[in-house]
Amino acid sequence: PVLELVNLGTGETTPVAGDKRLLPTSITWARDSRSFYFTTRYSSDPLYFTATITLLYHYEVESKHLQQVELDWEWGLGGDDEGRVQATEDGFITLLADGVRFRPARYRRKAGTWVREDIAGAHTRSLFDWSLAPNGNTLVYDYSTPSQPRQWYRAQLSGARVEGEERLTNLNPSYAEKPLARTEVVRWTGGGGETVEGLLYYPLGYEPDRKYPLLLILHGGPLDVDLDRWFLTLSRPLPLYPQRGTFVLRVNYHGSGNYGLAWAESICCGKFYELERLDLKMGVDWLIERGLVDPDKLGVMGWSNGAILAIDLVLHDPRFKALSAGAGNVEYFGDFGLVSFSATWDNYYFGAAPYENPELYVRKSPYFRLKDVSVPTLIHTGTEDRAVGAVNAWNHFRILQQATQTPVKLVLYPGEPHDIGHFVHQRRKLEEDLAWFDRYLFGTYKEPNEAFKEGSPLDVALKRTRIQKAGTRYGVEAKGTLIPEVVKHKDLELGRFEVTRAQLAAFDRAYRFEPGTENFPANNVNFEQAQAYAAWLAELTGATYRLPNEDEVKEMYEAARENENTLDYWAGYTPNPDDAARLAKKVEELPGTAPLLREVGQFRGHGKEELVFDLGGNVAEWVIGADGSGELLGGSADRAADPKAPPQHAAEAYRGFRVVRGAPKKEAE
Repeated sequence: PVLELVNLGTGETTPVAGDKRLLPTSITWARDSRSFYFTTRYSSDPLYFTATITLLYHYEVESKHLQQVELDWEWGLGGDDEGRVQATEDGFITLLADGVRFRPARYRRKAGTWVREDIAGAHTRSLFDWSLAPNGNTLVYDYSTPSQPRQWYRAQLSGARVEGEERLTNLNPSYAEKPLARTEVVRWTGGGGETVEGLLYYPLGYEPDRKYPLLLILHGGPLDVDLDRWFLTLSRPLPLYPQRGTFVLRVNYHGSGNYGLAWAESICCGKFYELERLDLKMGVDWLIERGLVDPDKLGVMGWSNGAILAIDLVLHDPRFKALSAGAGNVEYFGDFGLVSFSATWDNYYFGAAPYENPELYVRKSPYFRLKDVSVPTLIHTGTEDRAVGAVNAWNHFRILQQATQTPVKLVLYPGEPHDIGHFVHQRRKLEEDLAWFDRYLFGTYKEPNEAFKEGSPLDVALKRTRIQKAGTRYGVEAKGTLIPEVVKHKDLELGRFEVTRAQLAAFDRAYRFEPGTENFPANNVNFEQAQAYAAWLAELTGATYRLPNEDEVKEMYEAARENENTLDYWAGYTPNPDDAARLAKKVEELPGTAPLLREVGQFRGHGKEELVFDLGGNVAEWVIGADGSGELLGGSADRAADPKAPPQHAAEAYRGFRVVRGAPKKEAE
């Protein structure tokens, strides 16, 4: 890499780094514009920038003096490139790499060197990005924890203190109503006898005397790092698993970033897999020894390097019951030619190319041992992945399919590179993972019948079997009295049917109807009668019964008119207003006062879980309007369903109602 300073006025270029081997990642000008800072990746390897830390350099424009900033911090800088370094009048502030967190620090330049002060404040241990205003005092920063979604704050930087914290944003306010897991930073002895750090998410409703399943969720890289902050993606939906009653452990294994150069480089040169495998196994053992985890309920998932380690782990630890591996290597010979950065990665971590040491590549490749796997395995890959070739997923799948009895499933994401970008694919992965662990780890999976289609005639027939009857009459009995059945529909507990004639007669002894029409909708009902019935029903049952409010149900009724008992059904076509008037004269030739009414439930129902009938036809239904007066909604058998036609109320003989159980939403709140 070459770094040059360009004078835009003269076109003159000045080499900045000389013969130093630097790889700049971000540049920050000092406030006097006489010098600038730049971050650079650093590795002790003479060729590859593969396992690195981030260092800081300072360059003076006039003197052309380049100097490495002594950070007095062995692990280097942390944070995102843009937020790492913010210039002040006397130096800069920065975020230092500090394991699962960042360490904010202020550096003041004195006599050609920089003196470090750690920045203190209420939020500084959970501060992950920031920006300093031109006044050098006002700071805006990103604060979060694993159980507190990220928000942006404003505060004042006073020396080495952040004071007067004020929240600026209210991002995703609905998260406040969601159940979020308790978390803690945990440490145990891992590979090489060194301390390993991770994040432990507790199951919701955790009880100390119980043992729970454990799901390892492993980051990629391997130079990535799991931080003690809010993290939620569709590929790693961390809040969803504790809701299923499991511990989740995220591990910053050997080779992870944010722990210094020695840790990052510890897995190079042929040692890949060796320390990380121990880190993971010993972390699991530690949780089992603490009495937290059921050793018979262990699962693991990861993407990229996380999947690489997960695949290796189940080969060496038969205790695991389920694996989800996304974009994970199983053999490295083919990868050397296919992957865009294979020479860098393979030569560095394995210490040789496959043509130089084929025995090493056989030993490192899980391919040759996959025939011994017995862990149910879900495999994901993008078809255009050039970081971990899709051929790895096919090889992984094919060996388990042909050589083992273990359950295995391969999911391909067409056109996707290494990171899945399309929302529909991200959601698919989420749903596949949840179903896989529900089945093989948690034991809660219910097998869907893929031949059975929601909304099919068979589905409707099965849902109809749940309709309640008292003898031959629709409804349920309360205190020996026939009343309407209510079911969950949208956000309401709504009458499954319009109130029937038999149900209304239980309230109004004077109400008469022809024998055999007990299950027809009660008709010729006015608004006051409908309200009186709802009040009587509430008194009888002790529950809140009422008529629907117009704003609760208007859209519901309007959407339900097609294929219902309206004049369209009787005409056999969609009549225009003139035709409707002519048809009315023919209807008068039929006997009875409301000859077009049908028994409730004769037409198709509405709803996914429970069916609700006749919303768009039979009798028009009384609801309570915005001013408290009665309004008629829904289609009726004597009127056309055309929503564009001029509004016409149903004739009195075609007016009825249905009930709602429960208070209106505003009152309930």
